[in-house]
Amino acid sequence: MRPKRQITDPEVLKGLTQPLRRKLYRLLGQLGPATAGALAKHTETDPGLVSYHLRELARHGFITEAPELARDRRERWWRLVPGSTSWDTLDFQGPEGAAIAATAKAQMVADEFERLSKWEQVRHAWTHEWSRASVASDSQFRLTAAELTQLSAELLTVLDRWADVGKHPDGTPLAADDDREAVFLFFHAFPEKP
Repeated sequence: MRPKRQITDPEVLKGLTQPLRRKLYRLLGQLGPATAGALAKHTETDPGLVSYHLRELARHGFITEAPELARDRRERWWRLVPGSTSWDTLDFQGPEGAAIAATAKAQMVADEFERLSKWEQVRHAWTHEWSRASVASDSQFRLTAAELTQLSAELLTVLDRWADVGKHPDGTPLAADDDREAVFLFFHAFPEKP
């Protein structure tokens, strides 16, 4: 079973509130270990700035160096810390903690919808098989808070079963020579008044 990290420290969560850091964190998950130079090319950002943000992600415990991949002393490789990371806005009390959690959540939601919008713009460039495999769903239920908690737990159990498919035991992606692609999935479930 994959290790799970529950973030409750606002200073640690603050490490993910910077947009470029969130993008670098995501890229390391999609690409596997990489250097600042390679990540700079993917983000069209200065390598020095990328290096700074990688060090900040490491300082907050999200990534770690992978020195065994370096070909010489100057080359620095980075990888995600294995396992999943989660946090709950209710765990952040006080004005500063609440503000950090609210900022992180707002950026996460904006990023999710930006990525969805980009998919809709480029879906025609993907094969019919990939386009057909993608999914969009919305549903309406009448549930109690306890029932929504149970539904969420069941969905998370299914996602956990799929989390390590296409990855080595250390969490790095399998080689790119198979038919696998990075797949982004997000669901939102919440109460709303009509």
